[in-house]
Amino acid sequence: MKQRILRPISIGVLFFTTSLSICAQSQPASSQWFSPEPGTRATRDTIFVFHTDELWLNLHHFLYVLGRAENKERDTAREAVSGAPADQERGLETLSAKEQKIWRDAVASYAAGVSKRDLVFDDPLPAITGALSRSGDSKSLTGVEVDPAIRTILHSAAPIYRKAWWKKHRDANRSWQKTIDALVDRHGAAVLAFITYAYKLPWPTTGFPVHVSAYSNWAGAYSTSGNLLVISSQSQGLQDIYGLETVFHEAMHQWDEQVFETLREQAVKVNKFFPRGLSHSMIFFTAGEAVRRAVPGHVPYAEKFGVWQRGLGPMKVALEEIWKPYLDGKVTREEALRALIERTAIKPPASKQ
Repeated sequence: MKQRILRPISIGVLFFTTSLSICAQSQPASSQWFSPEPGTRATRDTIFVFHTDELWLNLHHFLYVLGRAENKERDTAREAVSGAPADQERGLETLSAKEQKIWRDAVASYAAGVSKRDLVFDDPLPAITGALSRSGDSKSLTGVEVDPAIRTILHSAAPIYRKAWWKKHRDANRSWQKTIDALVDRHGAAVLAFITYAYKLPWPTTGFPVHVSAYSNWAGAYSTSGNLLVISSQSQGLQDIYGLETVFHEAMHQWDEQVFETLREQAVKVNKFFPRGLSHSMIFFTAGEAVRRAVPGHVPYAEKFGVWQRGLGPMKVALEEIWKPYLDGKVTREEALRALIERTAIKPPASKQ
């Protein structure tokens, strides 16, 4: 889950960033401050706009994860992508020998190039994903700003993908959307009010676009520049309420640059360096807490799937003790952020001689 284009910052803090800047404000000390304002109830379409029928985007991600599987990359064992090779084999059984060869050549081409890169951090993949997301289910990619070599691979594979896999993948996308739509209708306004008040940042007035794909990357969901959010409809870890939490989580990455700037400002005041994982941990915690308060009994994603056990245990303790009181309306954000930085501070990098 995660994901942004990183660039180093040199003043007072050690971190990598991505996209937008918070201004510190205090809020009333009320445990109900996250309730939607009367008369301003958000609707499904003003929170998220789901796109499920984007053939080129789905084809691109399928070839990408299959290419990584062919290269035996370590992340191919992750649940969100581990079923792709078996999915491929089932589809191949419906194809002629000639069609099978064309498909395998396309996968091999991706394995030799695109699949060796990261969808989030390696250019030009974010731009390619964005271009494909705007191409829907069009007949061709003529005129679309995609690398000519990649366009050729996709054009050769598209008729075969339509025949063997597309209907199944599109049906999975639509089914996932139907479930999440119902959850957004029921809980979306409360979750949105919680996170926007906590972060003091605006949500897109026309709704945040979510591109649903049978496969995405090893994490099952990612976001990158241009407010591009992709989520896998087939990942078992992203079904039902965890799908809801994840789309909010990924959308919150649109605020990465603003959050970074606010953390940097507080870090400069106390002359500390903050760890690269702090802002992402804050997203895990805040999105999980928002859904938990809207859906009593919900176990946040980071707890359910062991995220905190992957070296982030101390971060969780700090967030429980410092950030949660802010979410409860007991302290100001400035106080909470400053305390978080002091608690999680790291040593500055050694200067080069």
